[in-house]
Amino acid sequence: MSRYRLEYMKKDTARYLSHRELMTTLQRALKRASFPLTYTKGHHPRPKLSYGPPLGVGVAGLREYMDLELDRQISSREYIQFLNDQLHPGISARDLVQLDPADMGLGKFINLACYRIELDSAISSAITTISWEQLFNKLEEEYPGLKEGLLKWCADPVEGYLEVLMQVGQEGVSLRNLLEALNKGIGTTVLLPSLVTRTGLFHLENGMITDPLNKCTYLL
Repeated sequence: MSRYRLEYMKKDTARYLSHRELMTTLQRALKRASFPLTYTKGHHPRPKLSYGPPLGVGVAGLREYMDLELDRQISSREYIQFLNDQLHPGISARDLVQLDPADMGLGKFINLACYRIELDSAISSAITTISWEQLFNKLEEEYPGLKEGLLKWCADPVEGYLEVLMQVGQEGVSLRNLLEALNKGIGTTVLLPSLVTRTGLFHLENGMITDPLNKCTYLL
């Protein structure tokens, strides 16, 4: 048995797929691409696949991940091409790496996410009288733990976006709560999932940030 981690992208019209629809789409594409998937035992065998944190409907993802168990080793470059030939528009495989036996699964590994939220001119003008620091301090009163879960943020009024790096999982912040809090704090209802792109998923430990392919490590 060999374990692999796939990095893929979900954007354009594919961003409106639900997590279940996305799982079905990826699983069918893997089968059509002749991946040597390992299956569970029993009356209803299923391929041994696991996924990163779900994306909400409307949210795009530039670096999403899933783990595969395969019956044998494969050529990553060759099978990425096979897979991309079978995927729907808006979904594309970016990288495929073999994991070491000791590598953590995605469920334990990923505890950090980076989101980019598009801001239009109306929103930018609505916050000219208050800083983002003041806004998050204000929201903390109604949403305890929100500011603590937001490790970093950066707003660019010229380009028109807010980028946030935040904890995910049981100890983290949900994107839904973040958008709800921001809409209430700014006094609008226009910050929607369709304006959000998840640009990366990471593991944070002892102040160090590592990507799921173990290719890059950053200091927080």
